[in-house]
Amino acid sequence: MQHEDKILRVFGDSLLKGIVYDSEEERYRLLKENGFKRMEEALSLKVDSKAMFGCTVTKGKQLLERTLEKGPTPALVLIEFGGNDCDFLWDEISANPEGEHSPKTPLNIFSKTLKAMLDLVRSFKATPILMSLPPIDGELYFNHICKKGGDGEQILKWLKDVKNIERVQQRYSDEVVEVAKETNTQLIDVRQAFGGHAGFLCQDGIHLNAEGHSLMIESLIAPLIA
Repeated sequence: MQHEDKILRVFGDSLLKGIVYDSEEERYRLLKENGFKRMEEALSLKVDSKAMFGCTVTKGKQLLERTLEKGPTPALVLIEFGGNDCDFLWDEISANPEGEHSPKTPLNIFSKTLKAMLDLVRSFKATPILMSLPPIDGELYFNHICKKGGDGEQILKWLKDVKNIERVQQRYSDEVVEVAKETNTQLIDVRQAFGGHAGFLCQDGIHLNAEGHSLMIESLIAPLIA
């Protein structure tokens, strides 16, 4: 088995992809500098990012399997998921606010799949690392959903409180922390570094702005140097 000691391979969603929401142009775009060069310089290794916009843990596991089979095996594998998994199909909620609706990836499946990814990484003699999720702003995200065509009155009828968006996302971040404990996996608790989320989020309430990305990268670098 070919093993490359100087590679940190990254699997995640738009957080690690470096996606921001441009409120003036009302579209998502990629940051010119996602911080990985800074990581490479600080850690003296190559960062190979497989992060994908919109990726869930299920798709991430499939990508991880294909990537590890192709090789070479990296020394470290950073895994970050949950932001898309905890999201809902808001158009369906808007159309049927009286119905039952689950996140895109139910929490039990999210946890099970995350553990399977860790087992897979270890089977290739690489070291997995998990990271918690930065906080989001439920009110901003609710407004964003409505702006994109969701019926705010109908969605709120089901949601009860816009802050419930934040609470669900936190449960997924907490589950990452719990999985790390259960599997004795290194956790980088990015969430703690943010404290509150004021000033670090785009207008959509869920994506980090440039300052937020910078803070996230610094939060990832520090424990890997120590």
